[in-house]
Amino acid sequence: MDLRQVALFVAVAEELSFTRAALRMHISQPPLSRQIARLEDQLGMRLLERSRQSVALTAAGKALLPEARRLLELATRAPEVARRAERGETGTLRVGFVGSMIYTSIPTLIGRFRRTYPDVEIVLHQLTVSKQVEMLVAGDLDLGFLRHQLIHEQLSSRLLFLEPSIVVLPRDHPLAAQRTINLPDLSRDKFISFTRQDGPGFFELLLRICGEAGFSPQIVMEANPLSTVIGLVASGAGIAVVPQSMSRLRIRNVVYRRLAGARTTSELLLAWKKESVPATVTNFLALTGEDAQSATLSSHPT
Repeated sequence: MDLRQVALFVAVAEELSFTRAALRMHISQPPLSRQIARLEDQLGMRLLERSRQSVALTAAGKALLPEARRLLELATRAPEVARRAERGETGTLRVGFVGSMIYTSIPTLIGRFRRTYPDVEIVLHQLTVSKQVEMLVAGDLDLGFLRHQLIHEQLSSRLLFLEPSIVVLPRDHPLAAQRTINLPDLSRDKFISFTRQDGPGFFELLLRICGEAGFSPQIVMEANPLSTVIGLVASGAGIAVVPQSMSRLRIRNVVYRRLAGARTTSELLLAWKKESVPATVTNFLALTGEDAQSATLSSHPT
């Protein structure tokens, strides 16, 4: 059906007068009558009963009227729906994140985006760095929050903030009473590390800072996620170096301590695919632009 014909039918059906409908639709009566007759021919049924004195809807006309109104409403709304999608105000945003992200200021940023764009559905996936990179390249993720330098020709990234690393010790560790630990004093300890395959950047950070402190860490176990690493420390299996934000995770029998004299910061990045950037991603990046220079962590080792 032609939308113009539908609009003319609705006008006649509501006015129950060809004369008044013609005035309402700014058309003369003969072409209006022809368009209604053509619509009835196309549908193969009479929609209106006509006489010199009156116009009445047939049963088919009565059934068609509410559907015709909805069709016109949809036709009116459709361009605005398309414009909102083009502006990134509707749709879906698929976001990957490393597990430790939930202890940083990133959830606040996601909440701000949700309030600014309430009609965008945010789908969150907790994934390792390597899996996020894989899914971003494949187009199965729109954004990824990950740690450490990202080098991939198909991806762009933005540094959100630098986060210090801290050491997690069993509560009965000989150095647990100190507020700040010198890394060389841990050279004889056994280390539990985040898995090299899932988080190569953090694994390499541990090797680097220990190397700069003059020793090679004795890594006795690798685990994922970081909460499991801290749980293993609580069991007495060893010690671990983790992002400072993990100190918000309260587990019995562990203490979090600062590391002195070491370049222990890790990067938290936002990554996306370079080609065909959706408007939803552009809008999210605009919000992070406010945080990129000012984002800080409120967690403190205790």
